Amino acid sequence: MQESSKFAPREASKLITCVLPDDGSHKALLEALRQERKIIKAEVVSSLAMGELTDANAKPGTVPETYLARTVRVVVPATEADALFELICEKALISRDGGGVVFQNALVTSTPFNLPEGVAEE
Repeated sequence: MQESSKFAPREASKLITCVLPDDGSHKALLEALRQERKIIKAEVVSSLAMGELTDANAKPGTVPETYLARTVRVVVPATEADALFELICEKALISRDGGGVVFQNALVTSTPFNLPEGVAEE
């Protein structure tokens, strides 16, 4: 079966995932990705999280303390993933106490997404 020429060729991609505290840091991250790297596609979901190993010291029969978090996922070209990973760590303030976690993994495939010309920015 021959691939249709009307579709853009697929490129190797990586998924960068951040779990951040629900303190607005996800908004600053998304703004930086848009302004500095022109990344307009990302997913943000509200999550319930449990942090640090010290939380595992809960008394038997009780649930360790949980907190609200924001999970941010961005699909990026594999060739740009390491640089974007560094930018995300910086802009999301990952190195601060309770700053969250960020990781990346390879994707089997991804589909490019481009807005049509003339679509207003929101």
